[in-house]
Amino acid sequence: MKFTGLDKIRFINLCKNNKLNIWNITSENDYVIMCCDVASFYKMKKLRRKCNGSIKLLQRRGLLFQTIKYKKHIFFVVGIILFFVIAKIITLYVWNISFEGNYSHTDIELMNFLNKNKIDNGIRKSKIDCEEIEYLLRTNYDDITWVSAEVKGTRIFIHIKENFDTYIAKVEDKPYNIISNVDGMIDSIVTRSGTPKIKVGDEVKKGQLLVSGIIEIYGDSEELINYRLVNSDSDIYARTYIEYNDEFELKHIEKEYTDRKNSILQVDILDKAFYLSLFQKKFKNYDIVKDYKQLSITDNFYLPMGYSNISIKEYKNIYRIYKEDEARAIEESKIEFFMQKLNEKGIQIIENNVTIVIENEKCIATGNFLVVEKIGEVQYVDDTMLPKISSSESET
Repeated sequence: MKFTGLDKIRFINLCKNNKLNIWNITSENDYVIMCCDVASFYKMKKLRRKCNGSIKLLQRRGLLFQTIKYKKHIFFVVGIILFFVIAKIITLYVWNISFEGNYSHTDIELMNFLNKNKIDNGIRKSKIDCEEIEYLLRTNYDDITWVSAEVKGTRIFIHIKENFDTYIAKVEDKPYNIISNVDGMIDSIVTRSGTPKIKVGDEVKKGQLLVSGIIEIYGDSEELINYRLVNSDSDIYARTYIEYNDEFELKHIEKEYTDRKNSILQVDILDKAFYLSLFQKKFKNYDIVKDYKQLSITDNFYLPMGYSNISIKEYKNIYRIYKEDEARAIEESKIEFFMQKLNEKGIQIIENNVTIVIENEKCIATGNFLVVEKIGEVQYVDDTMLPKISSSESET
């Protein structure tokens, strides 16, 4: 504070005589600057009248004044603290599960399978066993040859291979054999790592060892002295048969859509859904189209919330009967689509042995495709699977 007046010395003496708490006193020509506490400042008002002077507050310091100064920002500070607390809690859980490399099985199919095994969005990270996820998918889907699961941020990434790929050898950190995932005849084999157990022209059965991850090590005298475990890496192609069966009724119902529809906005927070809609029309027959978007801060930091644009479209049922040429054309397009999916997976079709017949008011397609496809799946090995070296071999 600042006292201005001619009797500044008297003012200081009065403050000390009245036991006011003052310090850091600086005197100039016609004023004096000093520090004091709040109670002393209010008592000075009476003393300055006796000295014919004036008092001016220059600066406020201390916790009380800082609290008053920042009280307008307290909600902002609390909000920041709550944000980091909630963010920390969110990171303890998984809010998104994504799949990569699955062609034969949709994300929804695989997600439903994991849900049945108590693996779902909202699961605590500490309860996630990536090796268990890999084992479940490999053992329950015959056409999945390799699985790798990893947790990043609030996501689980599940990488899937539906046929053996050299990529597996690059990323897998555990040694393994390559075994057959189908019955067939070996068309070609190129081995980069491991010990091949088959050759071109061999008939193989599902589960049969194709390339061993156990390599024999020989000494200078060509005697077996040890074994080494490796990641088997081989391109193995086999001729196999893929079955095809499909049928549908000639008498069917076709949907004829009207112009009537309802639009709904769905907001999902945790496991709760909130719907925003006005003046919904009632339909007897309708289809629901749902476009869901999950919110995220970064690619790997997904939040337990999202929204959906839901469109409900009305349609009428129209009863029709396919003519024979129409039914054949529909089935042929289905077969063409099936073959296209095989090509996308790198499977070469050699023969198409599917026949289409019309009987009992049904269109029936049965047969198989002779194909050349890449085969093999991972079978992990460890030290317990190593053969014993006989004492005679060691002594030699």
